[in-house]
Amino acid sequence: MEELASNELHFLVALLASEESDVHELKTEFDAWGVECDIVQVVLEGLITDGTIGVTKYQNEEYHDYEKSESLNLIKDWKCFVNTQLQIFLTDQGYQRWETDDWGITSKRAKYLMFSNRGSSIRV
Repeated sequence: MEELASNELHFLVALLASEESDVHELKTEFDAWGVECDIVQVVLEGLITDGTIGVTKYQNEEYHDYEKSESLNLIKDWKCFVNTQLQIFLTDQGYQRWETDDWGITSKRAKYLMFSNRGSSIRV
């Protein structure tokens, strides 16, 4: 199975966040790529810590965003986290990064990662 570089993992997590994906899609997508959950967890922790990604819960027709510290606590128990009804999203800072950062990969590689659809969860 193809091994993904760290920057590619960051890109794919941000891509899922750009789609406001349910957190269970993190497991589905990265299982399909053969990436261990603890690696995804570290990437997610980094993107939350640096303000790129947030965690939210859609309830009563409203989004309730978690603070960074709450989000980081939630992902500590990975098995529980990926089985919740939570979603990840790009913060305002994350959208700025999404629009300007090349994530250290070529456009061709980004398209491959986006459209290879290994986990069948990315709906680009």
